[in-house]
Amino acid sequence: MSDPEKLIEKLKMIPHPEGGYFSESFRDIDNNVSLIYYLLKKDQNSHWHKLTKNEILHFYSGDTLSVFISEDGKSSVTKILGHNIEKDENNHLIIKAGSWFSMKSNGKYSLIGCTVSPAFDYKDFELAPPKWSPG
Repeated sequence: MSDPEKLIEKLKMIPHPEGGYFSESFRDIDNNVSLIYYLLKKDQNSHWHKLTKNEILHFYSGDTLSVFISEDGKSSVTKILGHNIEKDENNHLIIKAGSWFSMKSNGKYSLIGCTVSPAFDYKDFELAPPKWSPG
């Protein structure tokens, strides 16, 4: 499926507070782990944010995704999430707890999965002020 609107509908996604769309696809009964689908469309960014837990990003479909990561809040590195390992694209990335990060689709859309263990809780989530960036 290459139409982001159809994916949003099929996966029953809703707007995410950081930008883009998401739907939770799994959470175990003891809150040991949670998994969401996350989609960014062309010209959408996720706002800078961080968690108090590690988060694993998995690439599913669409165009590559630029992931901007700052462990110190002063400088950032860019990693590419995609399918082509030969072009230094990562099939998955681990965002360390406490790291600021933001994402941007490099095309029409990017569909990824995000795994958090212990399970995601909004009390562990911090959204940066508008227009904030490391530096």
